[in-house]
Amino acid sequence: MDSAVITGATGLIGLAVARYLSGLGIPTLCMGRRAISQDKVRDHFGETSEYIRLSMDEINSLADIIKSCSWRPGNNAVFFHFAWSGGNGLADGSLENQLNNAAWAAEAVRVAKIIGCTKFVNSGSIQESIIERHVTERGCPDTHLDQLNYALAKVASRDMCKMKAYIERIDYVHTRISVPLASDLSRGTYIACTLRKIMEGEVFEHPRNESLYDLILLEDVTRAYFEIANKGLNKCDYFIGPGQPAPLSHHFETFKHLMNGENGEVYLDRTKSHCIFDTRPLYDDTGFLPALGLKDIISRALSV
Repeated sequence: MDSAVITGATGLIGLAVARYLSGLGIPTLCMGRRAISQDKVRDHFGETSEYIRLSMDEINSLADIIKSCSWRPGNNAVFFHFAWSGGNGLADGSLENQLNNAAWAAEAVRVAKIIGCTKFVNSGSIQESIIERHVTERGCPDTHLDQLNYALAKVASRDMCKMKAYIERIDYVHTRISVPLASDLSRGTYIACTLRKIMEGEVFEHPRNESLYDLILLEDVTRAYFEIANKGLNKCDYFIGPGQPAPLSHHFETFKHLMNGENGEVYLDRTKSHCIFDTRPLYDDTGFLPALGLKDIISRALSV
């Protein structure tokens, strides 16, 4: 990879990947819906970054807009697609609104080819695997399906992008993540907020959801995407995570034990989860393994 395009560059993962690539000196064109003044772009994204304010419903205009900026594709430009919008959050909203994301993603594949990218890396969700398993396996519990419209739209996005990439003759790599966490537990999701409360000794509401979650720190996520951009194989679907899924209650108890200097153990039921949270394809093709864990959140916080 010698250059990159990133949609959703102001989001949690998109911003982290943009900064990581810029830190490696890779020219990166970032896109998002937020207004960012040009004099602050490089402070925000990195020294080798450009920024275009562009929503996904305008993605077909990207080729013309690029002509007016300094970013140019190299011989191995990679298009990272992280953009996704819901209602109040990414996973809510009507099915129609969610499916708009899938249509825009497929259009982004076409545009990626036009502007000279050689690979399209799509960011999906573990919800895709959960909904597919629910459909194909009898007796799969309904507790995973609280984000049904989101899950269906993510499946549609994956399949539409894969077909569009085949038609446009551009390499397509799909990725799935369960729960990415910033190591400072910023970007206040419920999981991050609860871990902060545990660190601060506050009372927190114990989760009743027994769905499985696989936590991974953002620094590892950015490294994984870099390896996928360089070594990921066409038509592959990679899960990015440590492969240690557990209910949130187990993750929170593990974190409490670690905070107290005790050993923490994450529950893993491979008979139910291994096919969904399988990390072997990513390791086999790229050599990627997560290097950080919940202990690193604690050690960094205590060193401040």
